Amino acid sequence: MPRSRWLVPALSVLFVPLWASGFIAGKIATGYLEVPAVLLWRFVIALAVMLAAAAVLRPALPVGRAWLHLAVTALLLQVGQFSFVYSGLAAGVPAGLSSLILGMAPLLVGLLTPLLLATRLGVAPVIGLLIGATGVYVVLADDLGGGLGWSVVFPVFGMLALTAGTLYQKRFNDRTPVVTSVVVQMATSLVATLAVFPFLGVAWLPPTLGGWLAVGWLGVINSAGAFVLMFLLLRMRSTVYVSSLLNLVPATTALGAVPVLGEPLTPQALLGLAIALVGMFVGLGRFPGGLGPGPAGTRHRTGAGGDRRPTALTRRA
Repeated sequence: MPRSRWLVPALSVLFVPLWASGFIAGKIATGYLEVPAVLLWRFVIALAVMLAAAAVLRPALPVGRAWLHLAVTALLLQVGQFSFVYSGLAAGVPAGLSSLILGMAPLLVGLLTPLLLATRLGVAPVIGLLIGATGVYVVLADDLGGGLGWSVVFPVFGMLALTAGTLYQKRFNDRTPVVTSVVVQMATSLVATLAVFPFLGVAWLPPTLGGWLAVGWLGVINSAGAFVLMFLLLRMRSTVYVSSLLNLVPATTALGAVPVLGEPLTPQALLGLAIALVGMFVGLGRFPGGLGPGPAGTRHRTGAGGDRRPTALTRRA
């Protein structure tokens, strides 16, 4: 289908820099505001954007347990991930190192997918994920010896929350309309943040225009925009496909941090980006010779007459 030939590549090209921008904007925002306030405005702005989209598109509402599944995903993918990531950034963890650690999530997602989603990876995605993880490490390996101490645990927990949230979203929310999914998750995240905010004793409002611009970017571009793209890609492709794209985020963050945060660009970053690109190419099953199944990670069963039919779980994956 001609539309699908350009749609997925176009969404993928947009997704990587939008997702990577969150680390840079998050570093800037935590310089103006404390973490709970950054989360609060991220969710307020993203919810406003998505409610406007829902008013125009009028997507179907969740049914039954779908509400609960969306709430659980919000606590993992939104509140959990970004609470830890922003806490790490505020504690001095560099944006690049945070991206490096979060870049380990694709490997965990890829390795856990066969166990939790009944999707066979084959050889190519496993090799691609390992190559991509190697590229992630090469980009920012020097930062691992930066003496950050205990603060490095924040992005580690953020990575675990991202892994769990991605798998949960794919398993339980794949049939919920994308706009509905993001609206409910942002609303849940905002309620959770508001519930604890009065007890934290932090300032509500960004003190300067720079703070407003940073949280505005996080809410509109990195939250509403990037998560809509993520959920669309999870629906049209597999967790392995999205994981392969996420392999590019650390190198993209390192490149973007040069003009924005003034972080130096090293040959290591360029080498790591090249390795991650190779990992994505291999992981998507486009390596010459066709190692294993394609990007959807299709698992088949043999029906009557020897025909090979996708299972119900495969259709969800």
